[in-house]
Amino acid sequence: MHTIYLTDLALQYFPRSTARSAVTQLRRWIVLNKDLQHRLSELHFHKGQRALTPLQHEAFIHFLGDPRE
Repeated sequence: MHTIYLTDLALQYFPRSTARSAVTQLRRWIVLNKDLQHRLSELHFHKGQRALTPLQHEAFIHFLGDPRE
């Protein structure tokens, strides 16, 4: 299994953005989605975290949908 970076995931959701802009927008989505925010908190996601655990990655997919679709 490979490491999933927040920047890579953000760029999948916002492919036309710069890496910095994509991460900023993804963080905004986290703040706006209280269910996702709660689940990530349960999974020990913290501000400034760069790499995601597989369960954290699954939480993004569950609450925001698969960015590849």
